[in-house]
Amino acid sequence: MPRTYLVTGAASGIGAATTALLRERGHTVLTADLEDGDLRADLSTAEGRAALVAGARDLAGGRLDAVVSCAGVAHFDPLTIRVNHFGAVATLEGLRPLLAAGRDPRALVVGSIDSVHPTDPALMAAADAGDEPAAVAAARAAVDRGEGHLVYSSSKAAVSRWVRRAAPATPGPAPASRSTPSPPAWS
Repeated sequence: MPRTYLVTGAASGIGAATTALLRERGHTVLTADLEDGDLRADLSTAEGRAALVAGARDLAGGRLDAVVSCAGVAHFDPLTIRVNHFGAVATLEGLRPLLAAGRDPRALVVGSIDSVHPTDPALMAAADAGDEPAAVAAARAAVDRGEGHLVYSSSKAAVSRWVRRAAPATPGPAPASRSTPSPPAWS
């Protein structure tokens, strides 16, 4: 039976491949990306995150069956923690009511093998606390001391931790999971 999905980061890479696979299987897919898609949203900003949620609510008629959070960047820059962690978390938290109204709802966050690589402790602590300004400052400090490579792995480790904490707390049949970068085999 066809389902309605929302895929972030749908203009390229894993998001584009996931969108193509889901459409090939007969599902309705709403796409979100920074520059191209049904919804154009900058997930590095609170305004962009709110616009994504509002736009999805309007386009989906108040319900989604699944959300696939693929949007991500890999820069030696605080933008990476803003999009990869805070953007994904805000997307899933904001879309939770639409998922609750959906049929057999699911949420997936695309992770990375980098989530098991070394991380920046200050960046991880700030992300775990949900403190975006502190996380941005910690990311900037890591870049400034020549450890910008830790920003990406920290962003992916932080969102993986968030999924592990949020999934058991999700009421009803709306489990969340994370995936390493390989297209899922949904039916």
